[in-house]
Amino acid sequence: MRLIFSARDAAAALYVAPLAELAAHDPRNKVMVLAQAPAFGILSQAGINPVFIEAPAVNHPDDPAAAVLLKEAAHWVSDHQPDAVIAGLSSPGQGGIDEALLKVAACPTFLLQDFWGEWNPFFNAVPSVFLVLDAAARELNRQRHGADSFIMGSPRHACYSRLDIPAIRRTSRAKLNVETTQVIGWFGQSLHHVPGYTAVIEHWVAAVESLGEKPTVIYKPHPRESEAQRQQTLALLTANEAVPVRFLENWPVEEALIACDCVCSIMSNCLYDAAYLNFYSQMPLSSPVSVLTSQALLDTLSPQIAFEALPYTRLNLADTILPTDSLAEKLALALSSAGLEKAWLNAGQHLVSPTAAAAETLIFIQNFTEQNVRRKQSVCLMEQN
Repeated sequence: MRLIFSARDAAAALYVAPLAELAAHDPRNKVMVLAQAPAFGILSQAGINPVFIEAPAVNHPDDPAAAVLLKEAAHWVSDHQPDAVIAGLSSPGQGGIDEALLKVAACPTFLLQDFWGEWNPFFNAVPSVFLVLDAAARELNRQRHGADSFIMGSPRHACYSRLDIPAIRRTSRAKLNVETTQVIGWFGQSLHHVPGYTAVIEHWVAAVESLGEKPTVIYKPHPRESEAQRQQTLALLTANEAVPVRFLENWPVEEALIACDCVCSIMSNCLYDAAYLNFYSQMPLSSPVSVLTSQALLDTLSPQIAFEALPYTRLNLADTILPTDSLAEKLALALSSAGLEKAWLNAGQHLVSPTAAAAETLIFIQNFTEQNVRRKQSVCLMEQN
């Protein structure tokens, strides 16, 4: 098969990498990977050798830059003549190479959906099939997009089976010099424009300060957070000098996650990463916590995210903290031995091993593509007759 993979966002790159790598190992396949920043750097570090797309993401479909991006995507489609396009999911609001490829490709298209029910409608191009994490994502896609889905699982997390989690924990906590204290992490998202995001961080800082046994705070920014956003978050986190904050800007995300006893974010994929680290850990590792303490933030994001349907909430893979909850009490419970064990047990009970996810997904793509070719041939024969 001739395949084009694409990615713009960091999470998309992590899902594209195992599929593209496995596809490229088959000599019958011709694989091309197109990427924008920050995905380009992540894929390059993974040894994928992507093509860098210089055209930046665009803010409106009618912008002249959008036409340039679509022309770029059409060039690669024309040059490679793919049998299938597998695009990463990028956050709504801007259009990038993923959305452009979905728009211009005449072959079957597949969206690697790394977050439940999400689709970027920038060019209004719905993929032929959503490749999704689980049954909850498939149902959300039916409700929201009326689209077909294939449950692939989470190929991004198969590599966790090879991690020496206890050794990484010892090393990372030694680097932080926190071998005997607990660590709580804030994992940022590029949501500073959303009403209530700043308020959530302020609520979180106040709650951490009120804990009897104060943990060390780490901050791991999202790759899409700008320098200004990172500095804004740091200023909020360090407002009280009594709580030490370590800025882990250049740390691999897995090292930062494994260092933590409690992983906190709004609704980042890092929470799912932390759940899968619990899945592979031989003992309780960390408590993932989704902090949604601002009603303004909830009101803004709820039309886009079905919070109640997410496994974080539905399967208790993460503790979801709402405006009516006591944030300090919830964090104290998450850091307790009972909270850590609960998160660990839920991950083991509800998550599925992703070992075969990439291989099974590629088989599905091949079968779907071959069926599409046969359908086209049948139509041609009918028209000829």
